[in-house]
Amino acid sequence: MARPIQEPLRVRSKRSWALSTGAASGSLILRFIGPTATSDIPEFLAALDQNMPKQAAHLIFDLRELEGHNLDTRAPIQHWLTENRSRIEQVTVLVNKASTIIKMAVSVVGLATGMKLEIRDGLASDSSIRRLRR
Repeated sequence: MARPIQEPLRVRSKRSWALSTGAASGSLILRFIGPTATSDIPEFLAALDQNMPKQAAHLIFDLRELEGHNLDTRAPIQHWLTENRSRIEQVTVLVNKASTIIKMAVSVVGLATGMKLEIRDGLASDSSIRRLRR
């Protein structure tokens, strides 16, 4: 009988997200790269807390390089958005055109929080988002 092949342990060398501020707009841009580990959730929410303005924040969640969908992210993000609603003016979510599941998940969070989450699968129509082009 053949022995099962054991996969080597993979150690993540870096986190699955990066937070930056739009130079011209002052927007907070949370970019996700690869799969989002459940352990990263409190880290990126804490980073948002530390960098959030007191009012009129424009948050951009860039999910164009996200791989997969971690179901554990929905509830904490939903809770965080609800708690910080008074400080948020606009939320934009950037996705790939073919990301139907991600678009549906974003819509569910928007419904649950009562917030309008703008889903964009292109950068052409908003000048503040156009500056994110690589």
